[in-house]
Amino acid sequence: MLGSAATVTIAWSTSFFISQVFIEHEPVNSLLFCFWWLAIGGLAKALVIWLQEFFATRAAAAVKLELRGKLFDAINKLGPGWLAERSVAEINLLATSGLDSLEPYFAKYLPQLIYTAMVTPIFVGIIWLSDFSSGVTLLVTLPLIPLFMILIGWATRSIQDKQLQALTLLSRHFLEVLRGLTTLKIFRRVDAQKETLSRVSKEHRVRTMKVLRVTFLSGFALELIASLAVALIAVSIGLRLLNGDLTLGVGLFVLLLAPEAYLPLRQVGAQFHASAEGVAASSGILDIIDEAQTGKEQQAKSTFGHHSFKSAALNVVSGPSGIGKSTIFNNLLGFGGGKPVFELDDVAWMPQVSKLFAGTVAENIAGPNVPTDQKLLAEVMRLAALDDLVPTQVVGPSGTQVSGGQAQRICLARTFYRAKANHCLYLLLDEPISALDEARASQVIESIQSLVKDGVTVVAISHQDSLMNVAEHFIEVQGVE
Repeated sequence: MLGSAATVTIAWSTSFFISQVFIEHEPVNSLLFCFWWLAIGGLAKALVIWLQEFFATRAAAAVKLELRGKLFDAINKLGPGWLAERSVAEINLLATSGLDSLEPYFAKYLPQLIYTAMVTPIFVGIIWLSDFSSGVTLLVTLPLIPLFMILIGWATRSIQDKQLQALTLLSRHFLEVLRGLTTLKIFRRVDAQKETLSRVSKEHRVRTMKVLRVTFLSGFALELIASLAVALIAVSIGLRLLNGDLTLGVGLFVLLLAPEAYLPLRQVGAQFHASAEGVAASSGILDIIDEAQTGKEQQAKSTFGHHSFKSAALNVVSGPSGIGKSTIFNNLLGFGGGKPVFELDDVAWMPQVSKLFAGTVAENIAGPNVPTDQKLLAEVMRLAALDDLVPTQVVGPSGTQVSGGQAQRICLARTFYRAKANHCLYLLLDEPISALDEARASQVIESIQSLVKDGVTVVAISHQDSLMNVAEHFIEVQGVE
């Protein structure tokens, strides 16, 4: 509102000064107050523009920070089971550039939309009261801008969605290439992937240029409509000035304000197209947040739900592959979007897929950059039958320098380490001996039984007879309800 008042002040002081000097032949010295008002209006407008940018940028940053926090909270609530079914590249794209592209929407488009709704009627009213004919022309031509905005916006939304899909495809493919780079090098398929990446990159580049073309053309269309509308008002004012039906002061005042009446609507259109990419990305972000809040994630239900665990005992869960045993573990831990059955601080969990990172064996067991209890480390390596590795041995990314059985035993030692270090009451093991030979499997079973004697409740998913034969409580998953 202050910016609009400054604009009216600038237009009035300029038109009044010119009309008084050239029509009324007033001396310039008697009109110095016009220069003061002009300077005050200019400084006020400059200050308002700076404040608008400052507060809009801060507000957009706050909104992005809040949305990013809600997005990460939603992903944590949905759990790794949900995340495993999604593309990591797509989630990464939404959390980084997708959220960053929302800044024009919150910093530019929304403030401009509210500003237009407040200011445009004021300018229309001032012009209407100053010159009725110009006010009629303004009212007739003003709706043309939002009409063209809507028509252009429909085309822009479709193009922006396709451009976001192309960027997601490029990110996803690039991530998969990085993951399988070693395999591609072994089978000499790197050159083929170069061609694929080049093709996908070119497709994204073409779509980006198409988006830019539409954006510039839409801006040009809105500018052209506004320019033609102002030209109609200018021609009308000029003809009436020649006929003597209008004074120079009023005509010049209306002519200076007319572009300002169209400007807010033009800016709404321009800022909408600039923020279209963020609007397209926000739908994916808000969908994830809504999914976590409304609990759309379906939890597995099976006959397992009718059984209870036996405390301080070895409970073995068995059933056909693919029946949902691992999913049940995720739900027990609250990773499926529901409330966890156990307090996570009381649980040590070994998933079915062994997850290792680049570092030493000791770091993979106890954690990187944390003090390691060497005595406990040696004990859990013995319990996990990890007799063929030393703590200082280096493990490559994703366990590339160890065998499958060694990776499984490292993860088993990690679970034992957490259980003993945190005095966990529950131990959840998903296929703990599936990749072990008979001798080491027997040693691990003995270690599990020793933990049971210490009062730990062990729940293990397994198909191995050696583990099922020693179970104190057996649960068979027969099907999904």
